[in-house]
Amino acid sequence: MIKRIFDVESYWKVVVYYDVDYSLFSYIEKDLKKAGAIKRSIDKIYDTLKSKAKAVTYSNTTKHISVVLFNRHDTLPDFINSIVHEAEHIKQAMLHTYKVDDKGEPPAYTVGYLVQNLLY
Repeated sequence: MIKRIFDVESYWKVVVYYDVDYSLFSYIEKDLKKAGAIKRSIDKIYDTLKSKAKAVTYSNTTKHISVVLFNRHDTLPDFINSIVHEAEHIKQAMLHTYKVDDKGEPPAYTVGYLVQNLLY
């Protein structure tokens, strides 16, 4: 399991876990709690990720943070698809928080920045 943290300027913090190791989920749980997730949400994230999801994003718009969890992917195209998908969720949370319209260049640059930084 790999953990990576990056900031989107001074606006948003992103904590990313790649190839989630469920025997070490307690570390992820601590980061989710720091991000404001309650026990019920953490349990749902765990169950969803363990049973069917390739990736999950939890965002807290009050704390300006997202925690992204990626399971192991079998192919590079599948992994890239998950990266773009989760980057979009982060972008949506950021734009909602800062009341930015999802049109034009700023949102496009934002999702591009997120994708670049999620591709470790």
